[in-house]
Amino acid sequence: MRAAYNKFIPGVVLFILVNAAVLIFKSFLELHGCGIEFLLIANLLLFLISFFGFIIQTKALNSININAFIRGVYSSLLMKIFIVIIVLGLYLFITRGKVNKPSLFTSMGLYIFYTVLEVMQLMKISRKKPNA
Repeated sequence: MRAAYNKFIPGVVLFILVNAAVLIFKSFLELHGCGIEFLLIANLLLFLISFFGFIIQTKALNSININAFIRGVYSSLLMKIFIVIIVLGLYLFITRGKVNKPSLFTSMGLYIFYTVLEVMQLMKISRKKPNA
Protein backbone atom coordinates (compact mmCIF):
# COMPACT_ATOMS: atom_id res chain seq x y z
CA MET A 1 0.00 0.00 0.00
CA ARG A 2 2.91 2.33 0.73
CA ALA A 3 4.03 2.05 -2.89
CA ALA A 4 0.63 3.31 -3.96
CA TYR A 5 1.05 6.45 -1.84
CA ASN A 6 4.44 7.01 -3.45
CA LYS A 7 2.60 7.21 -6.76
CA PHE A 8 1.07 10.50 -5.59
CA ILE A 9 4.47 12.21 -5.41
CA PRO A 10 3.73 14.05 -8.70
CA GLY A 11 0.70 15.55 -6.94
CA VAL A 12 2.94 16.85 -4.17
CA VAL A 13 5.31 18.26 -6.79
CA LEU A 14 2.39 19.97 -8.56
CA PHE A 15 1.23 21.45 -5.25
CA ILE A 16 4.70 22.84 -4.51
CA LEU A 17 5.17 24.18 -8.05
CA VAL A 18 1.80 25.95 -8.06
CA ASN A 19 2.48 27.54 -4.67
CA ALA A 20 5.93 28.64 -5.85
CA ALA A 21 4.51 30.03 -9.10
CA VAL A 22 1.81 31.97 -7.25
CA LEU A 23 4.37 33.48 -4.90
CA ILE A 24 6.91 34.22 -7.64
CA PHE A 25 4.36 35.81 -9.96
CA LYS A 26 2.46 37.51 -7.14
CA SER A 27 2.64 41.02 -8.58
CA PHE A 28 1.72 39.81 -12.08
CA LEU A 29 -1.28 37.89 -10.76
CA GLU A 30 -2.45 40.80 -8.62
CA LEU A 31 -2.11 43.11 -11.63
CA HIS A 32 -4.47 40.82 -13.55
CA GLY A 33 -7.02 40.68 -10.73
CA CYS A 34 -6.17 37.36 -9.10
CA GLY A 35 -6.38 36.98 -5.35
CA ILE A 36 -3.20 35.43 -4.01
CA GLU A 37 -4.81 34.10 -0.82
CA PHE A 38 -7.67 32.62 -2.86
CA LEU A 39 -5.25 30.79 -5.15
CA LEU A 40 -3.15 29.44 -2.30
CA ILE A 41 -6.18 28.20 -0.37
CA ALA A 42 -7.74 26.74 -3.52
CA ASN A 43 -4.50 24.95 -4.35
CA LEU A 44 -4.34 23.48 -0.84
CA LEU A 45 -7.97 22.38 -0.99
CA LEU A 46 -7.58 20.82 -4.44
CA PHE A 47 -4.42 19.01 -3.34
CA LEU A 48 -6.15 17.60 -0.25
CA ILE A 49 -9.28 16.42 -2.03
CA SER A 50 -7.17 14.90 -4.80
CA PHE A 51 -5.00 13.12 -2.26
CA PHE A 52 -7.94 11.73 -0.29
CA GLY A 53 -9.71 10.77 -3.52
CA PHE A 54 -6.54 9.00 -4.60
CA ILE A 55 -6.43 7.08 -1.31
CA ILE A 56 -10.07 6.02 -1.65
CA GLN A 57 -9.59 4.87 -5.23
CA THR A 58 -6.29 3.10 -4.51
CA LYS A 59 -7.86 1.11 -1.68
CA ALA A 60 -10.77 0.23 -3.95
CA LEU A 61 -8.40 -0.72 -6.77
CA ASN A 62 -6.64 -3.20 -4.51
CA SER A 63 -9.94 -4.96 -3.80
CA ILE A 64 -10.72 -8.23 -5.55
CA ASN A 65 -14.30 -7.14 -6.18
CA ILE A 66 -14.74 -4.90 -9.25
CA ASN A 67 -17.81 -3.34 -7.63
CA ALA A 68 -15.60 -2.05 -4.84
CA PHE A 69 -13.56 -0.11 -7.38
CA ILE A 70 -16.71 1.39 -8.92
CA ARG A 71 -17.93 2.38 -5.45
CA GLY A 72 -14.52 3.90 -4.73
CA VAL A 73 -14.64 6.00 -7.89
CA TYR A 74 -18.16 7.19 -7.12
CA SER A 75 -17.31 7.89 -3.48
CA SER A 76 -14.29 9.92 -4.50
CA LEU A 77 -16.29 11.86 -7.07
CA LEU A 78 -19.13 12.63 -4.66
CA MET A 79 -16.67 13.67 -1.95
CA LYS A 80 -14.98 16.09 -4.34
CA ILE A 81 -18.26 17.54 -5.61
CA PHE A 82 -19.71 18.11 -2.16
CA ILE A 83 -16.53 19.63 -0.74
CA VAL A 84 -16.14 21.99 -3.70
CA ILE A 85 -19.82 23.04 -3.49
CA ILE A 86 -19.60 23.64 0.27
CA VAL A 87 -16.37 25.64 -0.02
CA LEU A 88 -17.74 27.65 -2.96
CA GLY A 89 -20.90 28.38 -0.95
CA LEU A 90 -18.78 29.55 1.99
CA TYR A 91 -16.71 31.72 -0.35
CA LEU A 92 -19.83 33.31 -1.83
CA PHE A 93 -21.24 33.88 1.66
CA ILE A 94 -18.02 35.45 2.96
CA THR A 95 -17.52 37.71 -0.07
CA ARG A 96 -21.26 38.49 -0.31
CA GLY A 97 -21.39 37.33 -3.92
CA LYS A 98 -18.40 39.31 -5.18
CA VAL A 99 -16.61 36.58 -7.11
CA ASN A 100 -12.97 36.96 -8.13
CA LYS A 101 -13.39 35.50 -11.61
CA PRO A 102 -9.70 35.27 -12.60
CA SER A 103 -8.90 33.33 -9.44
CA LEU A 104 -11.98 31.14 -9.81
CA PHE A 105 -11.13 30.20 -13.41
CA THR A 106 -7.50 29.58 -12.46
CA SER A 107 -8.71 27.27 -9.70
CA MET A 108 -10.92 25.44 -12.18
CA GLY A 109 -7.84 24.87 -14.34
CA LEU A 110 -5.94 23.60 -11.31
CA TYR A 111 -8.79 21.16 -10.62
CA ILE A 112 -8.34 19.76 -14.11
CA PHE A 113 -4.58 19.40 -13.61
CA TYR A 114 -5.03 17.57 -10.31
CA THR A 115 -7.72 15.30 -11.79
CA VAL A 116 -5.61 14.39 -14.83
CA LEU A 117 -2.62 13.68 -12.61
CA GLU A 118 -4.71 11.54 -10.27
CA VAL A 119 -6.15 9.50 -13.14
CA MET A 120 -2.72 9.01 -14.72
CA GLN A 121 -1.28 7.73 -11.46
CA LEU A 122 -4.23 5.40 -10.88
CA MET A 123 -3.81 4.03 -14.40
CA LYS A 124 -0.15 3.28 -13.66
CA ILE A 125 -1.15 1.38 -10.54
CA SER A 126 -3.88 -0.55 -12.35
CA ARG A 127 -1.49 -1.63 -15.14
CA LYS A 128 0.70 -3.38 -12.59
CA LYS A 129 -2.27 -5.28 -11.18
CA PRO A 130 -2.68 -8.64 -12.95
CA ASN A 131 -6.50 -8.72 -12.99
CA ALA A 132 -7.17 -5.00 -13.54
